[in-house]
Amino acid sequence: MPRRNRIARAAARAAERPVAPPPPAVVSAPRPRGQVMDRIQPWAPAVARVALGLVLLWFGIHELIQPSLWTGYIPAIPSTSHVALALVLAHGWVLSVLGVALCLGVATRMAAALSALALLEIVISLSLTGGVTDIVARDLGVFGLAVAVLASDQHRLVLRG
Repeated sequence: MPRRNRIARAAARAAERPVAPPPPAVVSAPRPRGQVMDRIQPWAPAVARVALGLVLLWFGIHELIQPSLWTGYIPAIPSTSHVALALVLAHGWVLSVLGVALCLGVATRMAAALSALALLEIVISLSLTGGVTDIVARDLGVFGLAVAVLASDQHRLVLRG
């Protein structure tokens, strides 16, 4: 029985020793985003909306001021016809009104949806008539901005009825 006593004594000594705490689990804490990002993020939809509005307003005003420069972009209608001139002027008014609505924050969802439709029409029309060019790529990016503004649900600086 001396062997059992040795085992019992070793067990008793082990029970008396303090047990080391397990090593802390390695958990990565979320990185702090910083004060700058926390201040910018709520304003991002408003900045995108105003930027889209300014782009549309810019092109709308140019179509209204010099419509003859834009008649060549209308497919299947001679650029010198009065119909082409009337269509450019109407398009210029639509872009201008949408641009003002977006800049002022009036009916932002509807203005963004109509802007996306107008830009999709522009992208398709330009792609069919001239192929994929740098102008189509630019307008595709502006279309993406319109979709992003449409999808955003938190806007600042809007006029509510």
